[in-house]
Amino acid sequence: WYMKSAEQGNSEGQRRLGICYYFGEGVDKDLGIAVEWYRESAEQGDSDAQWRLGACYYYGRGVDKDYVKAAEWYRKSAEQGDSDGQWNLGFCYYTCEGVDKDYGKAVEWYRKSAEQGNSTGQWRLGNCYYAGEGLDKDYGKAAEWYRKSAEQGDSEGQWRLGYCYYYGRGVDKDYSKAAEWYRKSAEQGNSDGQWRLGECYYAGKGVDKDYVKAAEW
Repeated sequence: WYMKSAEQGNSEGQRRLGICYYFGEGVDKDLGIAVEWYRESAEQGDSDAQWRLGACYYYGRGVDKDYVKAAEWYRKSAEQGDSDGQWNLGFCYYTCEGVDKDYGKAVEWYRKSAEQGNSTGQWRLGNCYYAGEGLDKDYGKAAEWYRKSAEQGDSEGQWRLGYCYYYGRGVDKDYSKAAEWYRKSAEQGNSDGQWRLGECYYAGKGVDKDYVKAAEW
């Protein structure tokens, strides 16, 4: 039915069909065809398709890698207020890919995304506060944004909040809470959360010392 909609020029149907081809859901996986349908939708102004097309250019999936085109499509999405387009554009400014490096602009776009409740935008903004990139270093605000992300179930936000508790950065040091957040991240398969939980078991911080569990994680 997505195909019937897409072939009539419906941008929503086109994007959804592109997603099916991208992930191989209901059809054989084909990144090239996914890109074609994302483009059809993106050129009609669909903000979700725009950042997805940008991501294809960024990672070279279905098209040749092209950071400039990635940033262009992320921007089209971001300027429509799409929170995924916003943090992706911010990341381009942060890493100097497709645009000139500019931590200030990275923070600006991360914040727009974060304030809409996007969990990735939130932990990335937290990183900027933690490192003092694009704004003044502030561990307290870093921990606040990590928490917002973590409480939405984002495994990156979770282990980063755990890290704040482990070292007492922006929150009171609390090994038990550190281990708790590392575990939430680890159980989602996040490799950073996993080895950090293992470290807690190895050192007996926040959990009983257990070398077997340390080795498992």
